[in-house]
Amino acid sequence: MRTQPKPFLDATRRDWQFAAFAWLLRHTGGIAKFADTTLVLPTPEHFPASGMQGQAGVSALFRRVRDHAGMADWPCSVEAEGAVEAGRHRGLPVLRYSEGHEPDALVATFARELARLLVETFDEPPPGGAPLHEPAIDVAAVFMGFGVFLANSAIAGPRYELNEGELAHALAMFCLLRELDPRSIDAHLNPHLRKHVRLATRDLARQREAFRRLRAEVPALSADRALSG
Repeated sequence: MRTQPKPFLDATRRDWQFAAFAWLLRHTGGIAKFADTTLVLPTPEHFPASGMQGQAGVSALFRRVRDHAGMADWPCSVEAEGAVEAGRHRGLPVLRYSEGHEPDALVATFARELARLLVETFDEPPPGGAPLHEPAIDVAAVFMGFGVFLANSAIAGPRYELNEGELAHALAMFCLLRELDPRSIDAHLNPHLRKHVRLATRDLARQREAFRRLRAEVPALSADRALSG
């Protein structure tokens, strides 16, 4: 008798990711808005060389990330850790980064902190409530199009609440919901992550009903500050 291969993620973690995507869809304009989300890649098209170094270069990179996130008009700034007092500076949110990270890890850091700003506008807690708030921010950054950067930097870069496999699974979900072929991103992933995404895609292909429910999510009335795309 032929047995089914072991699932890439257990049902509890998989179902939570579907619930998190549903939560994000409700508060960012639904599937129609999500369909315009760019899968951001480490390419010159998405990140042209600025020629700037130091804080100026980091700020230019941050502005590019904010543009890709559809949050160009959101007032916030970015500074190295320890530069000024933590929190808000001159009334604006300040996003912190650790000096010394490679550009791809910085992109992931900025994307995650922008995702934090976004979910702060929701009037509904994430699935699982406060204990799962930080993992939900990881999913939100993937949902916003930055999954390649988070998955690639999960080991050597910033620390995330989701592990590398969970990030690869969320990235595969993004691609399938966005109707992109996950194989198209192989060249942009760390080699071992290609297998993770492929296995996650295989499992997710069985979740047709769960994807149908995602596409049917009705935007919440509070989603008037959805990502501008």
